[in-house]
Amino acid sequence: MSSNRANGTPASSSWRSTLSIHPAAELFPRMSPDELRVLGEDIIKNGLTSPVVLWQPDSKSPARLLDGISRLDAIEIATGSPVIVGAPSIMAGQHFLDCDKVIVLDKSVDPYAYVISANIHRRHLTAEQKRELIAKLIKAAPEKSDRQIAETVKASPTTVGTVRAEMETKGDVSKLDTRRDSKGRKQPAKKPQRAAANATGAEKTSNKNNGAKPSGAANTAPALPTTPARNDIGSASTSEAERLRAQRRTRKRKAPP
Repeated sequence: MSSNRANGTPASSSWRSTLSIHPAAELFPRMSPDELRVLGEDIIKNGLTSPVVLWQPDSKSPARLLDGISRLDAIEIATGSPVIVGAPSIMAGQHFLDCDKVIVLDKSVDPYAYVISANIHRRHLTAEQKRELIAKLIKAAPEKSDRQIAETVKASPTTVGTVRAEMETKGDVSKLDTRRDSKGRKQPAKKPQRAAANATGAEKTSNKNNGAKPSGAANTAPALPTTPARNDIGSASTSEAERLRAQRRTRKRKAPP
């Protein structure tokens, strides 16, 4: 028979033997035995401050534990008795804990988003632990976009994209051509690149900056219009000499005999 990792008691005497755990409940790292003991003593003294949450997709399916693994383990360590979880009460041996601290969610609630929302602010995650959390989310729902996962874990889409690329390279997750956004719409995993438009724009920019001519343009500058040579300017020009001779002939005709 397997042993309960939290308190060393047989698994059949633990809440784990009667209540299955949803995968989303194990997204975050577990508490150490010493931390669990302190937490259990505080719960016995002050009661549960956060509810134990179950998730049930429909009325025909059994409810699964969504949030509260550490709390239930802590109670068993502190009381030495198996915990019995029933909505809305929790019992541990002769200890009646709370009657309004067990809630049941249905399929309208995203179990992964709920767990992260409930734990992300009360857990101090290292950068590596956050990357591990991102990897678990990608593996659980690869069809979700990088931006959607980033918003859930309070990280940047670039970080999510980097983790996804590493997982795809290792074969931990398959590449998808489409992903679903927050509204459930299918979107291409990568936006198509306008190669032709980008190439044209780059060529224009290069030509403008470097003064280079577009391909196909003549390599020689157009010839400037030349000024025709003139021979009618100055006293030695042909036209000027003819004019002066004409003036002399006219004066001779007009002179008296």
